Amino acid sequence: MRVLILRPAELLEETIEIFRKAGIDAYGCPFVSLQYEEFSVPKHDFAIVTSQNSAREIVKRGIRLEKVIAIGKKTAEILKSAGYDVLLPKRYESSAIVEEFKDLLKGKKVVAIRSDKGSDALRKISEFADYSEVFAYRIVKLNDLEQRREIEKLKSGFYDAVVFSSRMIAESFLENCDEECLERLRKILLIAIGNPTAEFLRSKGFNSLIPEEFTFDGVLKLLKSLH
Repeated sequence: MRVLILRPAELLEETIEIFRKAGIDAYGCPFVSLQYEEFSVPKHDFAIVTSQNSAREIVKRGIRLEKVIAIGKKTAEILKSAGYDVLLPKRYESSAIVEEFKDLLKGKKVVAIRSDKGSDALRKISEFADYSEVFAYRIVKLNDLEQRREIEKLKSGFYDAVVFSSRMIAESFLENCDEECLERLRKILLIAIGNPTAEFLRSKGFNSLIPEEFTFDGVLKLLKSLH
């Protein structure tokens, strides 16, 4: 099985290597780029860090945070290894934070450190807390030679599966697809990391599998179970 992994360039090589070591014939392409911003974090009781990308910037810049809620195992690991006090929801997505930590966050100052294209789910925190957002980076869709080359490989039947790691990446990929590409997508395995990504694909007429854990470890486990 040849698998195309879609995620930002900064993390792609490491992910492909992990998949290949696990016996998966993996390839990758970034369909978005990350443009990092200068940012400062206001006074807060809790900081929500939504991705590895934000976590790395926080650690690199030595930004002081109070209690942290991290989305994702890897995000938490980056912050914990740098000495931050980190909580982790049972489910690695924004809506889980609203559900699991509502009582803890009620009436507190909460800041989310995230991308400019994150889901609206976290904004529900403003209904019961003093909520604000800081954009650590901006997400820009890509449509260049590298992306067009992968689309052609997909159309030729080279790939048996595609892994979409975010809704924005799914959007960018489908915007690059012509009708032949879309038709090929309907015949192969699609994997979405997280419900927002799966819901977006469903809204465009594509069914996808969702790993039990919303991580690439979860994707690996899913692929092995299919074998």
